[in-house]
Amino acid sequence: MSIIEKTLNEKLEDINKHLEMVEVMLGECREIPDYKVRVTSGNGCSQYYYRNDANEYIYIPSAKRDFAKRLIQKDYYNRVKEELTQQKRLLERFISGYKVDALENVYRKSCKGRKNLLKPIELTDEEYIEKWMEKHQGMQNPYNANMSIKTKRGECVRSKSEKILADLFYENGIPYQYEPAFRLINGKLVYPDFVLLNVRERKTYYWEHYGLASDESYSNKNIDKLCLYENSGLRIGDNLIISLEAEGIPLDISLIQEKITNILL
Repeated sequence: MSIIEKTLNEKLEDINKHLEMVEVMLGECREIPDYKVRVTSGNGCSQYYYRNDANEYIYIPSAKRDFAKRLIQKDYYNRVKEELTQQKRLLERFISGYKVDALENVYRKSCKGRKNLLKPIELTDEEYIEKWMEKHQGMQNPYNANMSIKTKRGECVRSKSEKILADLFYENGIPYQYEPAFRLINGKLVYPDFVLLNVRERKTYYWEHYGLASDESYSNKNIDKLCLYENSGLRIGDNLIISLEAEGIPLDISLIQEKITNILL
């Protein structure tokens, strides 16, 4: 689902929630007649009339102002319901006809001869991934000791947990690179565990795994690193994802998959 589709469906869900809310409120007003209210102004004061079943306008005295208030409130709920229903109908019609890959298909359906001479407005996903992989080279960490654990994609990593992560990315079809180079604000190069691409949003994320979270010196070192990341543009909750394990607390695979699903797919 594209970010546009997600936004439209979230808006549709929001409309449905408001419709449910209005239906409840109208249910609480069922004893109030569906009289239309006319409001006039005189001597700086508002005067209220309701139109009865005989199509006559009846003045509502100030002593019965609460009656006018209830009539106006119910009329408001009815008008809100009508507007929400219309917006829902329009949005459903648009969503049903919207094609997220319309631009991409114009290029894809062109013959090879045309493609050779065409410069598409927007890269296809395959082309974008290829360029992204070239830009974000993996295996940049010069410290290559103890890299004997092979992932399903074929690269070697430093730990079993990193293999688990890499294999989950691979199985979910997420483009990734292992240990890319990232330059901090102070000019120093560091090598996060993974860089990943959300293809739908075409957004780049970095993933750091902390496998010794219960070790005080390890944790302090990596807290300093996270602060440097933040000052260098990598922020948890935006474009930096972390995972943790500690002594007696193994890697939570279900939580990792949840992060993959909610953030990267």
